[in-house]
Amino acid sequence: MPQVAPLRPDDPKRAGRYRLTGRITGIPSGSPVYLGRTTDGDRVAITLLGSERTPDAAARDRFTAEARAARQVAPFCVARILDAGMEGDRAYLVSEYVPGPLLSEVVASDGPRGRAALEALAIGMATGLAAVHQAGLVHGEFGPDHVVLAVEGPRVIGFAITPPYGAATPAADMHAWARTVLFAATGRTPSSARDLDALAEPLRAVVASCVAPDSPARPAARQVVMRLLGRDNPPAGVLAEGSRRAAGAALRAAGAAQRASAEPTISARHPSAARRRQSRSIGWVAAAIVCVLAIVAAVRVLQDADSAPGKGGQSDGSAASSTSSPAGSPSPSPARTLTLPASVAGTWSGSVRQGSDSIAANVRLSGNSPDGTIIYSGTSFVCAGDLTLGASTGSVLKLNQQIVAGNCLNGVLTLTQEADGSLKFHFKGPSKVAATGTLTRK
Repeated sequence: MPQVAPLRPDDPKRAGRYRLTGRITGIPSGSPVYLGRTTDGDRVAITLLGSERTPDAAARDRFTAEARAARQVAPFCVARILDAGMEGDRAYLVSEYVPGPLLSEVVASDGPRGRAALEALAIGMATGLAAVHQAGLVHGEFGPDHVVLAVEGPRVIGFAITPPYGAATPAADMHAWARTVLFAATGRTPSSARDLDALAEPLRAVVASCVAPDSPARPAARQVVMRLLGRDNPPAGVLAEGSRRAAGAALRAAGAAQRASAEPTISARHPSAARRRQSRSIGWVAAAIVCVLAIVAAVRVLQDADSAPGKGGQSDGSAASSTSSPAGSPSPSPARTLTLPASVAGTWSGSVRQGSDSIAANVRLSGNSPDGTIIYSGTSFVCAGDLTLGASTGSVLKLNQQIVAGNCLNGVLTLTQEADGSLKFHFKGPSKVAATGTLTRK
């Protein structure tokens, strides 16, 4: 797996507010990648770009805009960009630090993936690329060395922060995805159409469509995920369901990850640092752990019930702490007969506060159904959850929140329809402090 080597004498010691503690090797990159620490002690991966990347003010402005777009990548099977800045005349990017071996290393040591693990891996990789493409970006260099098999599932790392340019396109990413699937299935670089014989349907047909020489004929990453899932509109959303299904690839990779002797490679928060952050914030402190088992593992380390407004479960693992509703939460509706009114259908967003913390909330509600989804994002974390209507009284909707990705907490979300067309937001979980705010329709 990629190793963390000591800093060289000429390496910088800091990048902005981040302290550099080592140099990460083994990841293809034209720029040095460092292991860093936040002021809270959390581990992050920091890529220090060359000075030619931002030679003037216009280039720096463009870099800032592109980095801002990269931070909008949804938290599903991808190591997200957390921050960006300038250190002298050099730009840097801060991304999640994801423990686990690279796919290339796992295949080299353990051989080709079995049918079930291969399908889960293919779904996870496509889900990660779909999250990147959804933000208007591309990966540009996708391959076995850009997939980490973490204990929670596969994570795509190292995507570009620039929009598609030249040969770097979503279609090119999907061609690279197909070749990576064939590599995982055969243990070697694909060389001919006969390599497709190693795949079972429906994966074989999907991969075949992505290696088509005519790039416009290749399906988009989101279409690939839907075809492999066998459904177009899963209740939790395509990417959340893709993350959940991708967790099957983690079960085979866990042993390899545990055997690795070096310090883990690219995302996850340092447990003690995460507990410190939980003790003073709303507790939504996960570094975008997004594939189902990710949540299972992450939730199990949450030991402080007072650290956040709700306790996490998942859709895109499970733990004893996440399967029971917190005290005071309404029991799930025994019969899913309640439905959300058509008047609230759509996507709602806004800023919510708990204590001194401000978090962006994005809620999607399905009219004439009991279901919805929610995504929380802060400066260094993202969480996603499912919402299920538990009670409806006039303009007041009470929804049970079940986290599916990230270390956020479960609880009850109350949405009140206001006269001005907005939704008053009130979330309450195990924490004594509620999260409140206002959402407006996008």
